Amino acid sequence: AFAVLPELGAKIVSLRDLRIGREWLWTSDRLPLARHPYGASYIERADTGGWDECFPTVAACEYPLEPHLGIPVPDHGDLWPQAWSSRVERRADEIEIVTSCSAIAVPCEFTRSLTLRAGAARLEMRYAVQNNGSDDIAFIWSSHPLLRIEEGMALEFPPTARFNVFSATARTHLPARNDLQWPISLRCDRREIRTDPLPGPDAGVAFKIWSDPLAEGWTRLTANNGSLCMRFDVAVIPQIALWLNAGGWTGIGGAPYYNMGLYPCIGAQDSLAEAVTQYRQYAILRPGETRRWTLALELETHRA
Repeated sequence: AFAVLPELGAKIVSLRDLRIGREWLWTSDRLPLARHPYGASYIERADTGGWDECFPTVAACEYPLEPHLGIPVPDHGDLWPQAWSSRVERRADEIEIVTSCSAIAVPCEFTRSLTLRAGAARLEMRYAVQNNGSDDIAFIWSSHPLLRIEEGMALEFPPTARFNVFSATARTHLPARNDLQWPISLRCDRREIRTDPLPGPDAGVAFKIWSDPLAEGWTRLTANNGSLCMRFDVAVIPQIALWLNAGGWTGIGGAPYYNMGLYPCIGAQDSLAEAVTQYRQYAILRPGETRRWTLALELETHRA
């Protein structure tokens, strides 16, 4: 079962496996769900959990190319502060929720369709972004689900995946900045922290890493009684990013959070400006062009 709030950036607020009673999405107990003005800080006001979409950037930046050069693009992108249009289509064996929104910094229409079929523990997420302007548009996109985690969970990536560090808190010491292989061994206050299995909330670490283009498109998070698996085509979604916050960070003060972000994505993280000028990993939409991609979520169960 899943729940969507079109009026709050089409945020998915629940992804629950009814067979085992497990809610996979993390929800903040400190920040309430609310509308915020365009340009507000996502981290300070809207980091409420659930699943958002980040487009055409993740980190706040200035658009890096003409003719939109210098236009500010806000924290976590254009889409999350807006109310999206929505429609629900019910068919004999499936339900589909279609939501769409116009970006503000760039002339693009962003659409996401969620399809759930009867008897299948699989949510199909189909995306389309159309350039309605008369110039090329550069963008990066990141799915943005924040997941509930527990100490001892297992996280898997394709064995050939290699990662780059985007950020880490002061106490989090990673072994390198690039070419990291999962699982990572890191240090916090001279303590060795393992990431396989996942550490508990007392680890005191938080970091974000993003992958080089992948050869295989999947990742799996496994608990004691079930798994969440994401599958995607690397020809259209080439990368994945990970935010692991094991009691290491909060953007609003107070006790650090304990959650994880698992983000199939297009382009280098997190700034569109850096993706264009530094990493040269981003997508281009020609005038009138529509780019499409699909992400599948599969819920698996097993005996505890």
